Amino acid sequence: MPTTTKKRKRGRPPKKKTTGKKKPTTQTTDTKTTIQKKPDICKDAPEMNYFVLCNGQPVKNVKELADVMDEIEEHVFDHHVTSDKNDFANWIEDIFKDMELAQKLAGAKEKKHMQLVIYKHITHKLW
Repeated sequence: MPTTTKKRKRGRPPKKKTTGKKKPTTQTTDTKTTIQKKPDICKDAPEMNYFVLCNGQPVKNVKELADVMDEIEEHVFDHHVTSDKNDFANWIEDIFKDMELAQKLAGAKEKKHMQLVIYKHITHKLW
């Protein structure tokens, strides 16, 4: 009696079963790995934690705070920054948990200086 053998299909071998775990994917370019992640410092705070200026204008994130420094009136800035308090530094420390920036801002007593400190900090975080 002749024995029967299974014929092997031609083509590529069957895929191996995986355990369900996926390896994390990253984009690579030549020798550098690129991570496209927005820094936490630029993310909006939850709506209930927006900083609301004394004139009623809401500020959603740290970059927006720096941008607003060009627009806010002097009396609005002086309401939030005095020799005894700095509401902007407190907001950044409490909501964004960025102690480094909060400490830098605590020493800033002028709008332009505060704006420069924030922009430098954001730039440093991006690089």
